[in-house]
Amino acid sequence: MHIFFPAKRIGNFFIIQDEELKHLRVKRIEKGERVGVIWEGSIYLCELEEEKKKEARLRLLERLESKEPPVRITLFQAVPVELRTFEVIVQKSTEIGVSSVVPLITERSFQKKEVLLKKRERWKKIVREAMKQARRPFPMEIKEPITLDQMEAKAGLNILLDNFSEGKRIRDLDISSLNTVSVVVGPEGGFSKKEVEKIKKIGFIPVRLEPYVLRSETAAILGAGIIMNLVGP
Repeated sequence: MHIFFPAKRIGNFFIIQDEELKHLRVKRIEKGERVGVIWEGSIYLCELEEEKKKEARLRLLERLESKEPPVRITLFQAVPVELRTFEVIVQKSTEIGVSSVVPLITERSFQKKEVLLKKRERWKKIVREAMKQARRPFPMEIKEPITLDQMEAKAGLNILLDNFSEGKRIRDLDISSLNTVSVVVGPEGGFSKKEVEKIKKIGFIPVRLEPYVLRSETAAILGAGIIMNLVGP
């Protein structure tokens, strides 16, 4: 089922315009065909009733059941020097169910904060497209970039994924009853020893993923995915 973001709702109808209308036409959705829309944290089953030059009208049929993630995960992600890698992390984190991503500026990460601030709109667009694919009804938040000095350990569990030093195994953590988890992932090459000590002092527990050293994007996606599937009933 194809998913769309409507521009507005009028009674039992959703109105599709602009880029979403182009998407509807690319997918060759015909009158009477059923599609989904994401609106105010819910997904609705709709039927294409009418298509005009500048808009299409979808008739609401029913509200579909959608799952809430069992845990709110905040991913503190050191921004890779290759910014396209960060786009992959944003996309996959949205699909997994991560609540928010915080771009981190570190010694070995991408350094220019002003560039990252300009990239936020593109990242938000990637989030929207990933929401359609995953049928996720609510967006993942992209926070403003911060440094390690600005990071706080506020979650029920705060972990640092660090395969360069000794740490607990992720399967040994007691996370079944947690509501919030913060995960810190370093850049390619990892954090410096000084940075690791700083992160630990903030309150993050070093955790390793086995058996090998992972790329930054792999650690982020695998770590968040494991946690999402271990927490809850």
